[in-house]
Amino acid sequence: MGKKLAFGLFAGALGAGLYAAYQKLDEAKKAQLKRDARQKADELRDRAVDYAFYANDAVSDLKDVIHDEMQNTKGTVNDAKTQFADKAKSFGTDQAADDDDADDNQDDIVVDAKDAFQDNGIPKAADDLDSQSDQDDGDNEIPITDDSDNNDNK
Repeated sequence: MGKKLAFGLFAGALGAGLYAAYQKLDEAKKAQLKRDARQKADELRDRAVDYAFYANDAVSDLKDVIHDEMQNTKGTVNDAKTQFADKAKSFGTDQAADDDDADDNQDDIVVDAKDAFQDNGIPKAADDLDSQSDQDDGDNEIPITDDSDNNDNK
């Protein structure tokens, strides 16, 4: 609050001092001061208008560039869409021709269960019925030993 009061008093004193100095000037200097102030105000106004025109031109150029890019992008998308549609149509006709050929080939295939499972390594039921002597070679047997004599001596 104290800073605001001090600034207000300073601004008031400065304004009063400038007004007092202006009142002490003679009429020729007052007129010169008014002309200089108007000239500076006109220059500032002209500069502000120029910058407004520059900004307007820049925005207009940006709009033109964006419009051109959008048209270019639309053209590219339309070209890609057309190419995709053409490929899809040709793919559909190619698939239809391939499906007809595949149907023809499917009609010719006949699967017989005996032929399919003939040599696959799965044991057959007839193997279990064969004599045990054909299957027992003696190589797979585990020898059995009697260690009961060793336990009695203890």
